[in-house]
Amino acid sequence: MANILSISSAVVYGHVGNSAAAFAMQALGHEVWQIPTVLLSHHPGHGRPFGRRTPGDEILGYVKALEARGWLGRCDAIMSGYLAETDQGAAIAEAAGRVKQANPSALYLCDPILGDEDTGAYTSPEIADVVKELAGLADIVTPNLFELAVLAGEKPATTGDAIGLARTLKPGIVVLTSSFAAGGRIASLAVMRDQALRVETRRHAKAQRGAGDLFAGLFLGALLLNTQSGAAQAGRGSPGEALALAAGVTADIVGASLAAGRDELALAEFQGLMRLPDTHPVVEIVG
Repeated sequence: MANILSISSAVVYGHVGNSAAAFAMQALGHEVWQIPTVLLSHHPGHGRPFGRRTPGDEILGYVKALEARGWLGRCDAIMSGYLAETDQGAAIAEAAGRVKQANPSALYLCDPILGDEDTGAYTSPEIADVVKELAGLADIVTPNLFELAVLAGEKPATTGDAIGLARTLKPGIVVLTSSFAAGGRIASLAVMRDQALRVETRRHAKAQRGAGDLFAGLFLGALLLNTQSGAAQAGRGSPGEALALAAGVTADIVGASLAAGRDELALAEFQGLMRLPDTHPVVEIVG
């Protein structure tokens, strides 16, 4: 079991941001310390939400309070997601630095929530610049194809392009949550300096919001499991194992939620798939 500090959006209704990623990491057996960048009634896809943004100084205040009690030394990873204000970026950067000072082996995963191929940009150019800075501090970054193009400054046209662009980024592990595949399939990649791994799963016509948050939480949660022990103990799994679990479970839960007619990811109903997924994609070395 690991302790993970997760700083992202939260909603009252539905599952996006921490309301998806934290649930997944908890289902895998981890403790998740959650700080919301925004707390909204629902995601904006349902219409204008009610809620508030968390100022950067408040985010850092929560982190300093944990630090004052000596708890950051027990933190195995920090994860950041959606930003609503540029000052939140500086707070998250300082939070990551404080965690790593307290525990030098802690990981930082940046989920660069900037937009998607079918919707375009979610955020302003100013926030995109802040996210680029955070991605440069991270050990792991988890973009989709749209976000990879923003981070790398170039749009990939092939799997080879995507691998090459991923290696121009600073993090040692770049997980591309969506990539090129044919025949009603979708690929995901884990790109390291010396190796690139690829898995394929079924592409669903319309995934609910939050699938990317779910994927990122599953990847980090799986990476922090000592998979050889067969139990939820703090350790390090392999990127290939984490990629396969994240892609397979996300595909399973999106499919099950759609089949059940849900307008949101049905995480509570289908949480068993996080431990015992139906889909077990084959990991192939592609670079």
